[in-house]
Amino acid sequence: MYLISSLMFGVSASLDALLVGISLGLRGVQVRLRENLAISLITLSGTCLSVSLGQQITPLLPSPLGSCAGSLILMLLGIYYITKWTLALLQGRQESDLASSGKSAGRLSLPQILSLSIALSVNNIGIGLSASMAGLPLLPASVSTFACSLLFLFLGNRLGKSRLLKLAGDMADPLSGVLLIALGLVQLLL
Repeated sequence: MYLISSLMFGVSASLDALLVGISLGLRGVQVRLRENLAISLITLSGTCLSVSLGQQITPLLPSPLGSCAGSLILMLLGIYYITKWTLALLQGRQESDLASSGKSAGRLSLPQILSLSIALSVNNIGIGLSASMAGLPLLPASVSTFACSLLFLFLGNRLGKSRLLKLAGDMADPLSGVLLIALGLVQLLL
């Protein structure tokens, strides 16, 4: 069951990488393998730190409270992402704030790589912290996040070259929200 939960976590935590990849691809910025690896490794570090911190906090809480709190936080984060997307849709805006640091077509600069990496890592802090409090183990969660981040950034960048597939990036927030709510429910019922 931890493999399914870890995969759900990795997909949910990495959907922003798909959005970033699509946005960069639409602007003609190619994310090369070494840039993708750097971004994914920094994101992995942030995820590992947040999951480890959650594992340190959980023993301080009464047993049922720790796992219930983590699951509830995951579900609240899911509701937040769905609400954020809905509000943006109602206001008629398309959000691409994470990818806005890629100013020109071509290649990513080192500051752009670092800013994207940090933005994606910060996004995973709450998710990683609450997932570990809900009982998700560090190793499978981290491996899943790293693999999904690499894959989604690569696929997003390739998909971004097709304007017809931009919808996949626009759906990252609600899909992530649904996955987080499902993950919270799965971890709550374990």
